[in-house]
Amino acid sequence: MGIITLISDYGLRDNTVARLKIRLMRRIEEARLLDISHLVEPHNILEAAHMLRGVYRDFPKGTIHCVMIGTSPMEGGEYICLKACGQFFLGTNNGLLTSVLKNEKITGARLLDIRGIDPNDEKELFAAAASHLFSGGKIEMLGPAITSVKKVKEPAAGIGDFAISGNVVYIDRMGTCVTNISRESFQNQLKGRTFSVELARNRSMKKIYDRIADVPQGKLAALWNEEGMLSIAVGKSGGEHIRGSNELIGMKIHDWVRIDFV
Repeated sequence: MGIITLISDYGLRDNTVARLKIRLMRRIEEARLLDISHLVEPHNILEAAHMLRGVYRDFPKGTIHCVMIGTSPMEGGEYICLKACGQFFLGTNNGLLTSVLKNEKITGARLLDIRGIDPNDEKELFAAAASHLFSGGKIEMLGPAITSVKKVKEPAAGIGDFAISGNVVYIDRMGTCVTNISRESFQNQLKGRTFSVELARNRSMKKIYDRIADVPQGKLAALWNEEGMLSIAVGKSGGEHIRGSNELIGMKIHDWVRIDFV
């Protein structure tokens, strides 16, 4: 039984998600629909890319990802399908999908142009494309080949001999601030030296935890998240509400974070 994932900025207040799902279920009764998130900030393609990038590798080959964030054809956009890792990614050609797959080899890229389907009807177009792929149809049948897939400019960590400089790129629902500094880059630069994590909010930390469970309750700390990215979090336990790092010290998207080596 195949899997179709859904990620959108539709929200959960209105019936938009239900209208999408019923379109898919009408065409693919045996599919398993899995929601990644429908609470992406409206039109925030980098936030959506971060969410999907952190989870798509967990899915088996043949999985179809429906990514509904971005402009429609009526607004000058175009819908596409990319294939990578044996999976299919349906979305807008606005750089979101290439951001998700920036470390993968794209083995297929097609414009969604399906006979009898209104190109402006996102839900029906995605349902038709997903149905075709779900039944084993070839990606080449979805429309003409794309010669150029758009990319989006993303902030990258700066790596030097004595420091790695990055930025907050995502804040999760617990208020944990995720940066673009990877554990791999840290380990490559450590070279047996001591280090400190410096924050824009005039805070400094000498330790990076491996698990949030190890962070003492209420303590502001640096840790490696499940995706191997440096994050700034606040330890929590029990039922007591404790503010995240975004509220505790006012951290926000684009704030700088730096690891200094001595």
